[in-house]
Amino acid sequence: MVAGSPEAFDPELNKSARRFLRRLTAATGGGMFIDGFFYATFAAALAGRAKAELHIDTLWLGLISSAVLIGTFFGGILLGWLTDKIGRKPMFTIDLIIFLVCAVALFFVTEPWMFFALGVIIGLSVGADYSIGSPLLGEFTPAAMRGNFLGVLEILWNVGYVIAYFIGYMITTYSPESWRYILLSSAVPAIVSLIIRHGLPESPRWLVSKGRRDEAIAILKESMGVENLGAIDNEPESSTRVSVLFSRAYIRRTLFSGGFWSAIVLPYFAATFFLPEILRSIGLGAGSLIGALLGTIIALVGATVSWYLVDRVGRRILLIPPMFACGVFLLIASLYQHMPMVIAAICVFAYLFSYGIMSILTGIIPEEVFPSSVRATGVGVSTAMSRAAAAIGTFGLPLVTTYAGGTSTVLIILGVVSLGGGFLSYAWCPETKGKDLTETSHQVDPHSYGRGQKVGAAA
Repeated sequence: MVAGSPEAFDPELNKSARRFLRRLTAATGGGMFIDGFFYATFAAALAGRAKAELHIDTLWLGLISSAVLIGTFFGGILLGWLTDKIGRKPMFTIDLIIFLVCAVALFFVTEPWMFFALGVIIGLSVGADYSIGSPLLGEFTPAAMRGNFLGVLEILWNVGYVIAYFIGYMITTYSPESWRYILLSSAVPAIVSLIIRHGLPESPRWLVSKGRRDEAIAILKESMGVENLGAIDNEPESSTRVSVLFSRAYIRRTLFSGGFWSAIVLPYFAATFFLPEILRSIGLGAGSLIGALLGTIIALVGATVSWYLVDRVGRRILLIPPMFACGVFLLIASLYQHMPMVIAAICVFAYLFSYGIMSILTGIIPEEVFPSSVRATGVGVSTAMSRAAAAIGTFGLPLVTTYAGGTSTVLIILGVVSLGGGFLSYAWCPETKGKDLTETSHQVDPHSYGRGQKVGAAA
């Protein structure tokens, strides 16, 4: 028996359910893989000859590097709300078709504005997929293994990033004029994911929240081989009202979900998008590109370790200590001018490992703290907040590097952001390990996380 597999948590899970959950994980994980893959191809193409051929100056570099994040901001909010209104199933295919069309169109760009505009549209589809995929998988998965399954999605993001970074590194090194093919390569996983997604059902939990219990039972019987709703039957009916996210009962959950996610991705997106430049600054020189590739692998190792532990030790312990560790390592690395290069490099790689450990929680906690009627909207708002922060980081990093103190100042800023995320998580992070989604989203008072005080289900 493989540790972390469904059998390890629930020996009664039938063969049909295991097969369906694996397919659903592949379908939703494909979107996460594509997001990580595409983000890396963007960085790799700009590291090649794209910048010179398209005459991309500092302003356009900042805009283009933030384009996907800007699109994700609006996609997460608008399309997340639409997903809660009309259901998970229809949007799950539409967003990927949009991505595929734009990925192919990027091959033909001739101007910086085209690069930017297509990046924004792709970001819209990415934001939608964050709002659809993780909630859909979480709403099907039993509580005891939910963190494990959702954690796979974040690992696949890192896998996609590593593979794309490697492809980009090889092309940039041996055929830099072929940078367009780096961008086009994103179409391949998009096509595969579309095939896997074909025919997947609607979320039973969403159907129950809309009063459509008979449809939910039929889907569970066909896909999971079960005859009743089980814990899903406790899901209260509720209309989709965005105001719920900002009500007294949920405002702290909304702020925490977007806040901790922002504190994770702002330093990571900013640092990894320009990681070769950062490594050159601390003294790696010619080894900066291969060092950046090594850094992505180290982050993947950290994410894998966390995936193994998340349903065993819980959420808080995998979020709070690593968040503080990230801040400390970045602040130490900022002193690279006053220490041996090897120590600064170790601190950068230790930051990436710590990031990897906590990174999978961005795909778990937001799905657990919002009710089904606004889960996709809540995840979308959290995604939007995180991508706004990441866009600020990737847009601002070149400017800070050029005009406000260089790499050392950048690392100090990123370290302070991580420490702030650590204090936020210590104060507000709930422990949701092993609890049903109805319990985690309706019954834990956000003013008393961890003490089990109840709030009204209709809040």
